[in-house]
Amino acid sequence: MVFMCVCFFLLGTLWDVPLRAVARQFYQKDYGNHVFNCDNAMREHFIAKSQLSSQPSPSAVSFLQSAEVALIDCHEYDKFRKRLISLGLTENDLAIMGLKAIEEKQTDLSNLVREHEIRY
Repeated sequence: MVFMCVCFFLLGTLWDVPLRAVARQFYQKDYGNHVFNCDNAMREHFIAKSQLSSQPSPSAVSFLQSAEVALIDCHEYDKFRKRLISLGLTENDLAIMGLKAIEEKQTDLSNLVREHEIRY
């Protein structure tokens, strides 16, 4: 009886490890797309705000408005991220998935830096 209790306890505490690994693999591509879309939207928004503050013009206002609409990608990323967390993935799982997505799409360090750099 004690052996069965120990087995059920171990099974109950360890079952999420393979489940999380399968979920990471299954959702990797979608998560990577959300990461890149949001990252690009935030970068464009930052550039648009900087451009408007340094050189105010109607075209800069229009560029900022377009960049603000593109931030919907970040909302979609956040919803998808919370869905993955509700499936049992941890912050570390999501960080690994994000890094893997970056590594798969980048070929060298200069591209990696360019992808995460905020230009002033």
